[in-house]
Amino acid sequence: MKKSIINLAVASILLPVFAAPAVADDLNIGGSVRANYSYSDYSESSKDKGGDFDFNLVSITFADKWNDIGVKAEYRFYDGYDHLKYGYAFWDVNEDLTINGGAISKPFGNKGYASHNWWYSLNYYMGFEDDYGVGVSAQYENGISLSEFAFIKNAIYGGTDHRDFAGTVAKGTVGDTSYNNEETNTLAGRQSFTLTNGELTTIVGASVEYGQLYNSEYGENGDTFNYALHLDMNYAGWGLQAQYLAYDFDQYDDGKIDPDKIGMGMLGGFYEVASKGNIYTANLSKNIATSWGSLTVYNDFSMVQPDVEEFDDSILNTTGVSIAYGPLFIYVDHYMAKNVLWLGGNSLGLVQTDDDWDHRFNINFAYYF
Repeated sequence: MKKSIINLAVASILLPVFAAPAVADDLNIGGSVRANYSYSDYSESSKDKGGDFDFNLVSITFADKWNDIGVKAEYRFYDGYDHLKYGYAFWDVNEDLTINGGAISKPFGNKGYASHNWWYSLNYYMGFEDDYGVGVSAQYENGISLSEFAFIKNAIYGGTDHRDFAGTVAKGTVGDTSYNNEETNTLAGRQSFTLTNGELTTIVGASVEYGQLYNSEYGENGDTFNYALHLDMNYAGWGLQAQYLAYDFDQYDDGKIDPDKIGMGMLGGFYEVASKGNIYTANLSKNIATSWGSLTVYNDFSMVQPDVEEFDDSILNTTGVSIAYGPLFIYVDHYMAKNVLWLGGNSLGLVQTDDDWDHRFNINFAYYF
């Protein structure tokens, strides 16, 4: 079934290509090669070796457009697995309205990204930043108003295949607990307004999503209801992002799980998170133009606050700088985390194993072509 979904998404990209004229209006094929250095104080092997330097990924991007119809796609190759990040066809109905179909972005939360750094924010690992699914969407822009709506039938992979790009409720086992949920039939919407006053640009908005959580083992349904309020401000190179997000993954209780926890998969991993809570985000940045390129200095903060008294907050603070020089793009980050998945912890918003702060120094090198 999942292969059929992927084939449908790929077909939505390729069929217009084969039907197109021999000469396209705007053909663009590119991609990136990336490597990563990290030093983690919570890993004895990392400390013993003075850190780790590894291949990160190779990506291939494709974009084409003729008249009012086009396609976009990105496929990524990591060490040990590969996956489709997105791939969709679009139709510019007029200068205000665009329709998309395929493996599309979910319109939810801060427009673009809720972070500046390579690791993203905790929203990403909960499925609320740079998230994608198979479905259709529409964007309607009228003056200062941008309205975005989407119906997402399924995750791009989901099920027991945990290659989805952002956190996705899925099937899997953690310890002795098995989860049998799938995200399906999700409605998502984001309304934002862009206000300008001289050098000051302010984007204010709100997002909401409601969807089905299908338990394939028992043929029963749960649901998810999430909403967010978000703000992006820019003035003379300074940037401020803020977001409040409330989420609730109300899964079917088969009597074998703790309903206060739910399983999620992404990038080949599977983990547990608190099934209900709030996420707070606050980011400050400064972009500096130079004669050779640009750099952005930032501090990104995000926190998952579970709605269970016995659980503990997950906190991530990232201080760093990104450097753009021609085709090169480099992130230099310091992550300070408490109770955070893959940064010294193994979950989000659950009981922390200790009260220590974990630290990771990270440099990601990317060459874009």
